[in-house]
Amino acid sequence: MELFSYPLMAAVVGNLAAQTAKGVVQAITHRSISPDVIFASGGMPSSHSSTVAALTMAIGLHEGFGSSLFALSFIFMSVVAYDAMGVRLAAGKHAAALNILMDEFMQLRQLAFSREPNKGKLVIQRFRERIGHSVGEVFTGLAFGAVIAYGLQLWWTA
Repeated sequence: MELFSYPLMAAVVGNLAAQTAKGVVQAITHRSISPDVIFASGGMPSSHSSTVAALTMAIGLHEGFGSSLFALSFIFMSVVAYDAMGVRLAAGKHAAALNILMDEFMQLRQLAFSREPNKGKLVIQRFRERIGHSVGEVFTGLAFGAVIAYGLQLWWTA
């Protein structure tokens, strides 16, 4: 038995490479480097999609594309991609709307208690808005992961 399986390594490398790529994309597009981007969800490319695509491609290459394990991984990959584009993207849009409402509420609250600044102190944290992905970010992540898995397979078997 191998210490590390090729599919596991492909998934880990797919995730780390996508997270690193997010930092590079952010550095190029915003001309700044923020370590938070590397560890955050959301952004280009989708590291979740890259991870499951690398795993699925590696299983297909290692076990065969007709195997039950590949079918299971393919369904898992589809659910993750759908979730990133649908549920998590919608949650991010809801967070943005709630942040706007919260800002307006806090301005009104500040006006109401301007004579007594200590009265009515309310601490509200802003919601994270970048938790989902656009279709392009997900498909880029899927392609990125598949390419990573294929490249690792060439290296692994060399």
